[in-house]
Amino acid sequence: MSALLDISNAPYRSVWLFKIDLPEDEIDWFSHEIINDDAQIWPLGTALGVQPFPDHDFVEVLDLEALKAYGFSNYLTEGNGLDINDDAQMLDNLAGHILLVFSQGLENGQSKFAPSAPLSFVARYNQPQTTPAHEALESTSAAGELPQGKPAKSDARIGGMVATFVLIFLAVFVALFVWIGG
Repeated sequence: MSALLDISNAPYRSVWLFKIDLPEDEIDWFSHEIINDDAQIWPLGTALGVQPFPDHDFVEVLDLEALKAYGFSNYLTEGNGLDINDDAQMLDNLAGHILLVFSQGLENGQSKFAPSAPLSFVARYNQPQTTPAHEALESTSAAGELPQGKPAKSDARIGGMVATFVLIFLAVFVALFVWIGG
């Protein structure tokens, strides 16, 4: 059993990475939940050592060979918006299967992971706390304010426009009858 890993002080968007030390043919069995006689059996959840188990929607098991061309570090930074510090090379050198547990899948009462074999803790990464600064736009099209649209027409204005149209129509209609009759 590894050392306890603190969950409670994690920012909203964090991820814990665990290496899964199992043969390829056992990964599918390990990562899927089994419901048996109203009992929940999830080997991966049990190996994490946390109760209740994390929400399945925020747990990923990845085959790092499938991400080799893109890079696992790119997956974490570009795909998930996490700050990996200077660990890009270390992350891209990992092989086999990796488990990602995102903090959104953990309940408030959960305070510590107690991972056991076949899981071994790799690292925890967080979403950056500050947003990146952007340079000011210097093109002429970026200067000034955008033109404001016209406000929506009120019901009274629409009613007045309809009444004006009807009066003009009636005036033309009466003038036409006077001209024909005269």
